[in-house]
Amino acid sequence: MGKRRLTFVELARILRSFGVAADEGAGKGSHTKYWKQFPEGRFSYPVPHDREVLPCYVKGCRKKFRLLPEDGVSDDDFFGRA
Repeated sequence: MGKRRLTFVELARILRSFGVAADEGAGKGSHTKYWKQFPEGRFSYPVPHDREVLPCYVKGCRKKFRLLPEDGVSDDDFFGRA
């Protein structure tokens, strides 16, 4: 999986393009909670508001929201939406 660094704004733009919503009031402290509804339930993942998002959060979002290559979303497609 690509290790490209993303800013918080870039990651937010990418997630929105895949139908992931932000619930800014539900995050804890300096985090924003992102969520997406799936047939089996609503899944969420918190992301810190740091200028540059650590790769572990990008990977966590991709896994939680099914945006990995095995889910049909290539690295080029994901990172190309920044």
